[in-house]
Amino acid sequence: MGGSMKKFGIVLLLLVLGVCCGRHSGSVRKSIENGVEVVLNSSEPYRIKGEPSSLNLEKVLVIDFGSDDIGEMGIAGAVDFEVDSEGSIYFFETNNEGDAVSKFDKRGAFVLSFGRRGQGPGEVQYAAWTGIDSRDNIIVSDNGNRKVLVFTKDGRLVRETQFPKDVGLIYPLENGHYFGLWEKYPATAPNSMYMWAFSLYSPDFDEIKLLDTQNVYDFNTQGTRGIHSRPFFMWKRGRGFLYIASEERGYEILVVDGEGSIVRKIRKEYTPVPVTEETIAERKKRFEPYGEKPWFPKYWLPMSGFFVDDEGRIYVRTFERGPNPGEYFFDLFNPDGAFISRKAMNILTLGDTEILAEARGGRLYCFQDKSDGYREFVVYRMTWE
Repeated sequence: MGGSMKKFGIVLLLLVLGVCCGRHSGSVRKSIENGVEVVLNSSEPYRIKGEPSSLNLEKVLVIDFGSDDIGEMGIAGAVDFEVDSEGSIYFFETNNEGDAVSKFDKRGAFVLSFGRRGQGPGEVQYAAWTGIDSRDNIIVSDNGNRKVLVFTKDGRLVRETQFPKDVGLIYPLENGHYFGLWEKYPATAPNSMYMWAFSLYSPDFDEIKLLDTQNVYDFNTQGTRGIHSRPFFMWKRGRGFLYIASEERGYEILVVDGEGSIVRKIRKEYTPVPVTEETIAERKKRFEPYGEKPWFPKYWLPMSGFFVDDEGRIYVRTFERGPNPGEYFFDLFNPDGAFISRKAMNILTLGDTEILAEARGGRLYCFQDKSDGYREFVVYRMTWE
C-alpha cells in the first residue's frame, strides 16, 4: 500500500510538472471576450517552439547631446524623434535657425532642418505628436496652431490640415481617418473632474468611434500623486495597428485596427513593485518649491510605458530595476501578444511614463543619460535568437 501511494505521488508530481512546463512551452492561454481575442500571459515567459526569444543589442552609433556641435545647433534639449526607412533620424526641437525639425543621416551627420517655428502656413508652433508614414513623410501634430502638417523627408510641405478646437491632438492614419485625443467632461462628474478620450475620426473630423477613456482624478479633493502625477494613458502605432494602454485596466494593451475595432487584448500577470522610501523622499523635494504635498501609492503602476517595432513586437518597460545603473527590465511580446522574454535595458524616460525609444528596421534608437549630466542618443543593432 505504501509503495503504491508513493508511485501514485510520483505520477501526480510528474503530471503537475508537465502541466506547468507545458504552460510555458508554446501553449499560450487565450480566451474570447465579446468577440475579441484575449491573450492571457503569466508572469513567466513562454517558450514557443521555433520562436526566437533572446534579444541581443550591439551599439552601432552614438550622438553626444552634450557636444559643442549639438549645443550650437540649439537642440540639446530634444526628446522627441522619429526614424525613417533609410535610418535617417529626425529630432523635434526648435533649433537656432528657427526650424522645428532637424534631420540626421544614419551615420549621425546633420543633413538639414525644416518646419519653421511660427503660426503661419507651413509653420510649427508646438509639435505635440509626431510620426512617419509608409512613404517616409514626416507628420507633425501642432497643438499650438491646431493643425497637422505633413512634410517630405526633404522638408517640403505636402499639406496641412486644421482640426477642430474640441480635439486636443490629431494623428492621420493611412486609410484617411484620424486618431485624436480630446478632453471629455461627463455631466455627472464634478467641475474639476474630467477624462481623456481616444477617438477615431472621419476625414471631415466627425467622430466615428470612441476607442478608450482615462479618468483624470480630481486634484482639488485628491491632491497631487507623487509618482505618475499625470495618469498613464498611452498609445503607440506599429504594423498598421494602434496600441493603447490605460492605468485603469492594469497590465493590458489594446490592439486596434484602422477602422477602430479592437482585434486583441494583451494581458499579463505581474508582481507589484513597491514605491521605496528613497523615491518618496526624493519626489517630495521636487514638490517643495511649489508648496505642494503629494501623496504616494504603495506600488508603482504595472508598466512605465511601451514601444512597438515594425514587426509588431511590443517592448513594455516595468519598474523593476536591472542589474546595472540606469537599467530597467522590459517585458517583450511577440506580434501575437505572447510574453516571450525579458531584457534589462538602459533607456531614458520622460517623467515616469514616456520612453524615449523607437525600434525600426532591426535597430533600437534611444536616449540614455551620461555620467556628466548630459544625454546621448544611441543606436543598437537588434538580433533575435
